Amino acid sequence: MDIYDKVAYNILYYMDELSKSEKFIRAFPDMTIFEYICAKTNITPKRLAKILEIGAKRKTRIDEVYRISIALGVNINEIISNEVK
Repeated sequence: MDIYDKVAYNILYYMDELSKSEKFIRAFPDMTIFEYICAKTNITPKRLAKILEIGAKRKTRIDEVYRISIALGVNINEIISNEVK
């Protein structure tokens, strides 16, 4: 598993955690986590899908990971770690 897969797994983990959050559900009742991240980070849905695709040949840029971590409310070190959540 390369670093890009680890980043994708960690982003998916924190997306799942945020989707279970009562605060998020109350604040954005008609929006999915995917739509929320796209809107908050200015990353297109197509690009975000590529970032989250496991096993794909893609290069995720650090600025994209940073913007996603801010949108998820997570420290970037939690996403870019060797440990998969």
